[in-house]
Formats: sequence, structure tokens, C-alpha cells
Amino acid sequence: MKRLCALLVISALVFPNCAARGPAIANQRVADPPELWRSYAEKLPIGSVVRIRTSDGDHLRASLLVVDGTGITVKPTTRVSEPARHLAFDRLDQLEIEPLNGGPGARAAAIGIGVATGVGAFFGTLFITCLLTGCLGG
Repeated sequence: MKRLCALLVISALVFPNCAARGPAIANQRVADPPELWRSYAEKLPIGSVVRIRTSDGDHLRASLLVVDGTGITVKPTTRVSEPARHLAFDRLDQLEIEPLNGGPGARAAAIGIGVATGVGAFFGTLFITCLLTGCLGG
């Protein structure tokens, strides 16, 4: 019995993802109909920043300029200016408004910066106080 348990533990450590992969058919994605993308895009405010993933695998962040019957026209927000692109609805895999607060890690980053600033101010004040009172042996 001990050998069987040891064999199971060893095989779980050596082959951790065998059961998690599932059948190969699960990796195939069914595309959403273009009418669904059109009705969603028509509700988005013009000028909003959107995140887009196309069926070709391209990812981009862009400003929404025009929504018409065939697709959307967007202006990519990149460091180097790019011309506006027209993307047909049948090429879209993802279209969503980018959150205004900077994303999911923005709050944690702000809290971390605040804590670090407070700790730095405390130890800086403590160090200056020790220098002025002579407790550092100077």
C-alpha cells in the first residue's frame, strides 16, 4: 500500500498537468457572431479607450472613432503614431472598454507607494533625530 501511495505521489509530481489539459477539442473557440459585436460596439461611447483582440491574434489598445455597419474604426494608442484602422466585426475576438482607474493592480500599487513613503519618512526622521542628539556616536 505504501508503494502504491508513493507511486501516485511521484506520478502527480512528475506529470502535474496531464488531467488538467482535458480533450484537445476544448482548445477550439467558437467565434461570436458579427451581429453581437455590432450591437455591443454601437453602445460604446465614441472616443473611449478600448482593448481589442482580433481573430488573427493581434492585441491592441485604441481609441474608438467610428462604428458603422461593417466594423469599427479605431486609432491605436502607441508611442509612435499609427494611422486609423478599420476592423470588421467578423475579425473581433475581444472588444472591451479599458477601465479608467488603471486596471486591477493600480489600487495595490498606490497602497504600496503610500506605505513605503510613510516608512521612509519615519526612518528618515528617526535618523535625523539621532544625528542631532548625538546618539549615533558622532
